[in-house]
Amino acid sequence: MANELGPAAPVAFGRYTLLERLAVGGMAEVFRAKISSSHGFEKILVIKRILPHLAADPSFVSMFIDEAKLTAQLAHPKIVQILDFGEVNGQYFTALEFVDGFDALGLLRTAAQKHVRVPPPLAAFIAQEILEALDHAHHASDLEGKPLQIVHRDISPSNIFISKRGDVKLGDFGIAHAVRRDSKTQAGTLKGKYGYMSPEQVVGRPIDARSDLFAVGVVLAELLTGRRLFSAPADLDVLLKVRDARLDRLDKYGTDIPPALDKIVRGALKKDPAERPQTASALRDQLADYLFAAGQRVGPAELRAFAAKLLGADPDTAAQMLRSTRQADKQGEGQAPVAAAAPAPWAEAEEVERSSARRFTPVSKPGQAARLAGRRPSTPAEFGRFVSAAPARPPDSAGALSIITPMRVLADLALASETGLVRFERDAGEKEIFVVAGGPESVSSGEPGERFGEYLVSRGVLLPEDLELALGMLPRYDGKLGDTLVGLAMLRPLDVFRLLSEQVRDRVIDVFAWSAGSFAFYRGVVNRQESFPL
Repeated sequence: MANELGPAAPVAFGRYTLLERLAVGGMAEVFRAKISSSHGFEKILVIKRILPHLAADPSFVSMFIDEAKLTAQLAHPKIVQILDFGEVNGQYFTALEFVDGFDALGLLRTAAQKHVRVPPPLAAFIAQEILEALDHAHHASDLEGKPLQIVHRDISPSNIFISKRGDVKLGDFGIAHAVRRDSKTQAGTLKGKYGYMSPEQVVGRPIDARSDLFAVGVVLAELLTGRRLFSAPADLDVLLKVRDARLDRLDKYGTDIPPALDKIVRGALKKDPAERPQTASALRDQLADYLFAAGQRVGPAELRAFAAKLLGADPDTAAQMLRSTRQADKQGEGQAPVAAAAPAPWAEAEEVERSSARRFTPVSKPGQAARLAGRRPSTPAEFGRFVSAAPARPPDSAGALSIITPMRVLADLALASETGLVRFERDAGEKEIFVVAGGPESVSSGEPGERFGEYLVSRGVLLPEDLELALGMLPRYDGKLGDTLVGLAMLRPLDVFRLLSEQVRDRVIDVFAWSAGSFAFYRGVVNRQESFPL
């Protein structure tokens, strides 16, 4: 791995010695290290230290310290333990328990490369162990005995560690949410990995412990199928699949999952949190009941035996294989992962895991406009013009909004479970709402100031010159403003997703206040244009 410390070149760091850099993320870097004392005492552990360029940022330092304080209160054998916290020459660090083994991501990638599936009993066992850890975290209290109400928010294969002995541990509470946590998530800050978020987390609704259970369901489904559960070429499409809890890939690749286990997985993946198991212990007990009914007794010994068979008995060979899987997962955003000679299931249509932490701030990259100015079309304002989808035939029903309100129009369509297009029109402009089985699916608007770009400028998310640049580059991104903003690194995909959701909701709410104008409903009309479903 580039810039990785090697065992031949240990580096002193306070009272620790850094032996090898294992990983680097958006906030910190992680090293395998050791601490030495008198009479030949040595202990291998992990040092996690904040990245140098973030050490001067008080918000990141506060978040890092907060993580250490939070993790220190989670004393449980199935949670990676924190051993020390401190500062060396202005660099804050935590010393963590070293899990001598691999993570679940390495297990999945190696199994995919060898075309091997994780046996269902072992997949259920891994999920059980993580649920044990979550049950402790969800019910943890501070030193005064007050509930912390922790939600991990980042359950994913790369945060699930498996030792060579077959022990399973949950790590990385770096973005965990706790009611009594000192550094709160700032408004607009987006956390987590796209393919492992819960539907409520994606749309920005309040989350609780049941959000973590959805993520465990995702991991369990991936262990059972050997494939990504929510996968698409574009991140916005991944987020839509998560928001709608679309399980088409589980339907396609999970046909051989035992029915009783399949029912448990789908229960954890319900879109509505109220329909999922309500606690980690409840989901854990469902898996325990499945294993008992199936006559399966599994534990660390069985997991250890499977891993040894998968990775081989030679420690150096196993380490090299796991290192290659980690390198494959750490390529740049948008690059295809390294696959085996024969296409591995895990590599198919893969979404590269990446943290989505980013604030809504105006972005204007120095020199970017000048570099791209020559590529702009002469009339960028032409893009995003409203085009009516109403058919050239009389509507099935119509009326004046002075007699029947927009809310009543939509309520009647909902009661009748209608599918079609309802068009609202007044002097200032028009709006068209597609309804499916009575529910609004998407909305387009010809109202001045309601184009997405102008909406972003009004919210202070983009500067006017950023919007001008993005409009000029639309042809390179098939005329899609959201994809253009992502492609130009002005916004992250989840930023675009949530802002689009908010704007669509605002458009629908706004039409409720119309007291003048007219409406027309066209039954059976479906949306043929690019849209962002509600």
